[in-house]
Amino acid sequence: MGIFSLFGKKGGKKEDRSTEKSSSKNTRSKSGNSVIGGFQDSEIFSNSIIAQRHIARATERKIDAIEFEMSRDIVKTRPPAVTKFDITAPTQPLEQKHLAMDFQTTLPMALPTDYMLGQHSEMSMAAFAQSESVPVLEEAAILFASGQNQVAEQMLISAVHHQQLGNATEIAWQMLFDFYRLTNDQYKFESLSLDYANKFETSPPLWPEHANNNDAEAETHHDGTTIGVTFPSKLDAGIVKVLEKMQQSALKSPSLRLDFTRVKEVDPIGCGLLLRAIKQLKKSGHELMLVSAQAMVDKIRAILEVGRRDETEAPWLLILEILQLLHLEKAFEEVSMDYCVTFEVSPPSFEAPKNKVISSFPEIVVPEEEMSDRFKMPTVVEGKTEALIKRINEQAAHHNPLVLDCSQLERVEFGASAELMNGLAPIASKSGMTIRFEEVNYLVMMLFNAMGLKNIASISARKH
Repeated sequence: MGIFSLFGKKGGKKEDRSTEKSSSKNTRSKSGNSVIGGFQDSEIFSNSIIAQRHIARATERKIDAIEFEMSRDIVKTRPPAVTKFDITAPTQPLEQKHLAMDFQTTLPMALPTDYMLGQHSEMSMAAFAQSESVPVLEEAAILFASGQNQVAEQMLISAVHHQQLGNATEIAWQMLFDFYRLTNDQYKFESLSLDYANKFETSPPLWPEHANNNDAEAETHHDGTTIGVTFPSKLDAGIVKVLEKMQQSALKSPSLRLDFTRVKEVDPIGCGLLLRAIKQLKKSGHELMLVSAQAMVDKIRAILEVGRRDETEAPWLLILEILQLLHLEKAFEEVSMDYCVTFEVSPPSFEAPKNKVISSFPEIVVPEEEMSDRFKMPTVVEGKTEALIKRINEQAAHHNPLVLDCSQLERVEFGASAELMNGLAPIASKSGMTIRFEEVNYLVMMLFNAMGLKNIASISARKH
C-alpha cells in the first residue's frame, strides 16, 4: 500500500463539476470518511508498533526479574569465598522454599533402608499383574515417554487420589514419586510424601540426596576436567535450575560440556536466559563443548518468522551467538540478514569466539569396565538405538543371562522403546538366552509393560 493510499487519497480524474450538488456532497462525505479512515489506519499501525515494543520490554523485564531472583537466592546460599561468575537462578519460589523446609522437618531424620524410595519394590507378583491391566498407568507412562509431562502428571495425580486401583495403588504412588524425582520437583515430592504418610500410615519415601534429575541435576565428569551440564526437554523459564548448576560447575572447572540433546521445545524467555548465561561463559573464558547445539538452533528457528516481530529479540540473538560459537560464518550471515530485515537494524558482524569451543554429537557411551557382568543402560534412550543395540548384542555374545542394569536409566522415549523391543527380540529368541531388566524406575517399568517387553524379558523394579 502506498503512502497516499494510507491516508485515503485516490488516483484518477477529479469528479465532473457538473455533477449534482447531492452527488458532490456525497463525494465529499466519502472523501472525508476516507481521510478519517486513513488517519485511523495510521493510528492503528502506530499503536501496533508501540504495543509490540511494550510486549518486548515486558518480556525483557520478565527475564531481568528471573535473573534478579536467581542472583538474590544464590547470594544467600553461596559460600563467602565464592565471588565470581554471576549466572544466577532460584531453584524455586521463596514461599515454596519455606514450605519445603517445613516438610523436611516433619519427616523422620533417619529411616531403615526399607523405607527409602522404592521401599515396596519387592511387591507381590499379583500387584504387578494388576498394574499391567490398569490402562491409566500405562497411558501415563507412555505420555511421560513422549515428553507430555504435564498431562502425565495430571493422570497420575488423578489415579493416586481419585481412582480405585486395587493392588496397583502402590505402583501408581511410586510412579508419581519417580515423576517428581526425575523432573526435580522436590516441593511436590515432599508434599506427596505427606499425603502418602497420611494415607498409608507409614513412613514415606525420602528425596534422594544425590538424585540424577533430568532437568536440574546436571553434573557428570568427562575426561577428568570437563563438567557436563544437560538441559531439559523444555528451554523455558524452568531452566533456571540448570543454570544454577551451570554456575556452580563453572566455579569448579575451566571447561564445560553443554548438552542440548534433550531439548524439544523452546520459548523466548528460555532463550533469553540461556543467551545471557552463554555470554557470561564467553566473558569468563571457559572452554566449551556444545552437544546437539545445531539441532537446538533448528528448533529455535522453527518458532521464528522473517518479518514478524515477536515479544523479544532473544531467540534471534541466541541463534546468532551459537552460530558464532560453532564458527558457522555462512549460516550466521544468512540468519543475520533475516534478523536485520525483521527488526530493521544493521546486521551484526561475525566475531569468532576467543575461548576454545568445539561441537559434539550425542553418543551413548558405556565404559568397558562396566560391561563385565552387567550392561549399564544410559541415562536416556531416545532417537536411533542402533549403537545401543549393537553394544547390547556384544554383551549378549559373552553373557547369559543378559542383565541390563537400569539403575541410571531415567527415561526411554516412546519411539525408542519400540526400536529397543525390535532389537532385543532376536537376542531373546536364541535358545536358552535370558534377558533381565533390573533396577528399573516405575515409569519405565510401566512403559516396558505396555510395549510388550515383559514378553521377552523379566523386569524388576528398583529396590532403593
